[in-house]
Amino acid sequence: MSQSINLDIAKRVDITCRKGDTFSISLTFTDANGDEMDVSSHAFKMVVKETDTSASDIISASDFTFSVDPSNVVEVVCQYNVMEAIEAGVYVYDLQSKDGNLVRTWIYGVFKVNEDVSQT
Repeated sequence: MSQSINLDIAKRVDITCRKGDTFSISLTFTDANGDEMDVSSHAFKMVVKETDTSASDIISASDFTFSVDPSNVVEVVCQYNVMEAIEAGVYVYDLQSKDGNLVRTWIYGVFKVNEDVSQT
């Protein structure tokens, strides 16, 4: 009889945003019991790539900023000037955190950028 353990906790969350607009998303992390986690000590990282095996980034980790409010809601922001330089298209991303020696990928998926009509 075969047994297996799935250690991949990442959830697929596809994101659609618009070229040239500020990208902003708020996330709340919960443990296995559904209780909110204290993530104030976590260092977050998000990267967007053309494919999951691409060497170069479409949006690099340094283009995202992260803030954690007192209720442990993580705000992820990418400013409009970064989003303005990206071609409309379909990409992939993931979001990880590091807390001490513990690294976790929390969410991943498609990162779709729709074309903008009005440009600043």
